[in-house]
Amino acid sequence: MRMHTSTVLAGLAAVALTVASAGCGSTGGGAGMKDGKVVLGEVTDLSGVASSYGIPESQGAQIAVDQINAAGGIKSLNGAKLEIKKYDTASSTDNGTTKATAAVGDKVAAVFGGEISDTVLAGINVTHRAGTAWLVSGGTADQIHQRGYDTVFQVAKNSTQFSQGWVDTAKLAAGQLGIANPTVAIAYSQTSYGQDFLNAFETINKTAGFRVVSKIGYPISTTDFSSVAARLASTPADIIFNIGYPADGLNLAKLFATKYSARAKIFMAGGADAGDVVSQLKTQADGTLVLGDVTPSTPGAPPAFKTFYDQYRAKYKAAPNSQALFGYVSVQFAAAAFEKAKSATPSEVAKVLKSVTLTHTTGNIFPSPSTLSFAGNGSLKQAPFLASQVVDGAAKVVFPAAAAESKIQPYK
Repeated sequence: MRMHTSTVLAGLAAVALTVASAGCGSTGGGAGMKDGKVVLGEVTDLSGVASSYGIPESQGAQIAVDQINAAGGIKSLNGAKLEIKKYDTASSTDNGTTKATAAVGDKVAAVFGGEISDTVLAGINVTHRAGTAWLVSGGTADQIHQRGYDTVFQVAKNSTQFSQGWVDTAKLAAGQLGIANPTVAIAYSQTSYGQDFLNAFETINKTAGFRVVSKIGYPISTTDFSSVAARLASTPADIIFNIGYPADGLNLAKLFATKYSARAKIFMAGGADAGDVVSQLKTQADGTLVLGDVTPSTPGAPPAFKTFYDQYRAKYKAAPNSQALFGYVSVQFAAAAFEKAKSATPSEVAKVLKSVTLTHTTGNIFPSPSTLSFAGNGSLKQAPFLASQVVDGAAKVVFPAAAAESKIQPYK
């Protein structure tokens, strides 16, 4: 059938306009945008046992959104403002798939968040099929990047990086306390996170030289840690190492302070945050090694951190913990990708994230490393890690040496 030339040209023009609108992410709408705003989906733990990390993550992310919007929004998208749409997984791994499906269905530009690795592992199957990037703010399991999904980016340290940080901290502690040939008792969460963390430790320990004298696994549903604490306290180990979630280390620290006297000279609550432990246990946690929080006095903290810190305290009436920083950085990575892609189309965002870099002047507020970027497998090339020790009811950074505020003291 023949068509008039004018009809053909009109049709081609309509197609060209449609393609241009779909690819540019203009403020008029399109994939990843709603009502002229770029929409980020936050799939994370806003309630339940992991909410002590999920909530600060979300709050830190909002500070990033506030700053970016106040500075003119996404300039390559005509100043489009950022907006976060939240999907609460309620600390249940069963919700990883359903909440990720909801976010994809809402056509968000990218997803970020996720504190429980098993929840993230379920969710990334959905987002990867849709071509939507997921910036993992909290899930550390190596399995997350080992699936080889080119849409998944671990902003949080992975299990190997996490374990290396704690091994280095344990070596420093043993050296400063004069412990030769240190022995270790391990209690680990029987989850993808805990098992990956344990596997990474055991691999690193082949050359690190710690002798493991006890290894205790417990399910994620554990709320009463009395039996775990009793077994750990009875071991002759120099070091007790908890490879668990925030509440796990906190519960063990409380039990050691009130019910069971641990023989170890070093207690590392590997997943517990300094702010939470100090606020809930105060001096009961003295001697505990925990994940360190950056403060304005932390050596090497960039000026942008002080701005973030002040805004966070003003908005939420509390100091930000480490997970608040990972939430903030996740949004900064996403915003930099929107700028670079000149698009909010999920597939375009995922492509450019591979080459996005954040420095101390472009969104990285961690003291070290000064530059954050992704390796080919989606993990950070270098991941931030700080360890603090609770002394007289306050947390002081002890590792790495460049940021240390104090030397390590014996546990109890």
